[in-house]
This record gives sequence, structure tokens and C-alpha cells, in this order.
Amino acid sequence: MAKLDISLRERKSAKLKLLILDKTKQQLQKRNFNDIHVSDICKEVGISKVTFFRYFPQKEDVLLYLLRVWAFRTSVHLNEQQIKGLKAVNYIFDQYADLCQKHPSLMQHLIKYYAVADTVLKPISIKKAEKALLFPNSEEAIKQEILSFDKLLEKHLLEAIFNTEITKSSHVEDMVSMLLTTTYGSILVSKLRQLPLKGLLKKNITSVLNSYM
Repeated sequence: MAKLDISLRERKSAKLKLLILDKTKQQLQKRNFNDIHVSDICKEVGISKVTFFRYFPQKEDVLLYLLRVWAFRTSVHLNEQQIKGLKAVNYIFDQYADLCQKHPSLMQHLIKYYAVADTVLKPISIKKAEKALLFPNSEEAIKQEILSFDKLLEKHLLEAIFNTEITKSSHVEDMVSMLLTTTYGSILVSKLRQLPLKGLLKKNITSVLNSYM
């Protein structure tokens, strides 16, 4: 692990937070998210419910953290491989579809959580100690900015515009909104019509991107 100014307490906290995430992901491979109880996760990790809720105020917040970590990992990989523009956008959606297929109930419950929340949900932060554990041999990754799913799309869409891969005039915020609308709509239609998500999402995202070229 890269030598950083991180206290022992910060390291222990980061390990515990990522362990909670890891055990939740293991549970998601076996069961629907609705059938997973906080007590199940606490038993696997070896902590109390009080400790769990110190890190995640709601059970669903673990899903927000899972998506945040996924976005960070994806961003680091894109940076390491120097993948930019539309190639990066397509890569992001391929990885997103893989995540959804690996954990089928993940995005359905996240959509529900977003829909019923009284306020805009704040992302669960990733601290330096967590970055160091996720990428112990990469100082560049630890320094890298943490971007949410929408900001990651925005970054690479702007690259595509700059490189004239996207030629039709449009506000990047509107493009991101359309892509997100297509993404969440595809997840629901895939569920309702029992269609493979990856193929449906790729087809729909490609259609949206082609409309800007």
C-alpha cells in the first residue's frame, strides 16, 4: 500500500466500511435485496447494528456506496488505460450493465430508493483511506477525483464534443439527463418484459448517442 498520511483509526474504519460492502455484495448474489436484513450483514461482518448505522444510516445507503465505489473503480480504469470520449462512454455503460446483471435487484431497489426519498440523496463519501485499500499500489488512483455516475458521463461527453465525435449542438447536461433517463427506463423495461438488460441497454444507449452524431 502506498505510504500516506492515514491514521490507524482511519484505516480500520475504511476496512470495516469496505467489509460491510463486500458482505452485502455476497448476500446480493444469493438473495433479493428486500430479503437481506441488516442483522444478516452485521452477523457476517461481526458488528452491531449501531456500528452498521454509524456508517450507513439506511440499509439502502450501502447500495449508494456500492455504486460510488463502482464509479470510482471505473474512472480509475479509464484513466489508466487512457480511454476517452465516446469510447469511454460506451465502456461505462458496458460496465454498468455488467454490474446490474451481476446484482439483478441492485438498480431496481436504488431506483425505488431515489423515488421515495423526501430529499435528494447524498452520495456516501469515499475517503483517502478507502481509496488506498481499493488501489494499494497506485498513488495516482488515490489522488484521483471521485466522480459520480452522471459526472463521469459528463466528463467523457465533453471530451467527445471537444474531439468532434459529437457534432450536433446540445447542452451536455441535457445529454446526461437523456442517457440517465434511457438507463433507468431500460432497467424497468428489462424487468417488466423479462429481456436481457445488457443487450437492451446497449441498443438504447447507442440509439441516443447516434442522435448526437
